[in-house]
Amino acid sequence: MKGKEPEKVNQIRMYSGTKYELVNEAVPGMICAVTGPVTTYPGQGIGTEAESELPVLEPVLNYRVELPEGCDAHKMLADLKQLEEEEPELHITWNEQAQEIQVQVMGEVQIEVLRSLVAERFGVDIRLDAGSIVYKETITQTVEGVGHFEPLRHYAEVHLLMEPGEPGSGLQFSARCSEDFLDRNWQRLILTHLEEKRHRGVLTGSEITDMQITLIAGRAHLKHTEGGDFRQATYRAVRQGLCEAAARAVCRF
Repeated sequence: MKGKEPEKVNQIRMYSGTKYELVNEAVPGMICAVTGPVTTYPGQGIGTEAESELPVLEPVLNYRVELPEGCDAHKMLADLKQLEEEEPELHITWNEQAQEIQVQVMGEVQIEVLRSLVAERFGVDIRLDAGSIVYKETITQTVEGVGHFEPLRHYAEVHLLMEPGEPGSGLQFSARCSEDFLDRNWQRLILTHLEEKRHRGVLTGSEITDMQITLIAGRAHLKHTEGGDFRQATYRAVRQGLCEAAARAVCRF
């Protein structure tokens, strides 16, 4: 599968209600189920298929999930993450500081649907407190963010050009860095680290948006650099750039 280690399909199943029969192959146009892969997700393109488009609508309200007494918050977080995979317009986050689950939804109707699903699937009656508007942060002028990670026997350096984008354009990532200075494998790893995380701004702690982030330079050590070093350097470069632009940042929702 694209972007991941190869995985093996053990069975191809044709379902009819709760029963199924095994087939040896799937042909174009066939709707079937497969067993074996463990890293798949809704909307994923397998083989030559492109990824499905991201949903146009995004949730605008944030709620704290209130769990009944004795309910394991971390298990419920995993259960809600499963629902999030099935419903891309539902956003589930864990607030580390408050040690609580937070959910972003569109409004009252989606709240009732969510509560009903959780009760039906997991047997838990959850409640959501008073909602607050989901804000997002962006920048208004171009800045450069620089991140270093160099404890003993580790080294990574990342330079990012952060430019304001058009409203509604979201985050876009690219690389414009010579391979003479940074190997292509390291560049791809940095782009992966940029895409894998929901980066938060420094004004309100809101998620950032409407930005073009370009890798323009970086350095690695032949002996001491490991993959995790660039994760730390990348996150620090984003934050340093946001701090640089903090006086000129604005909130959008």
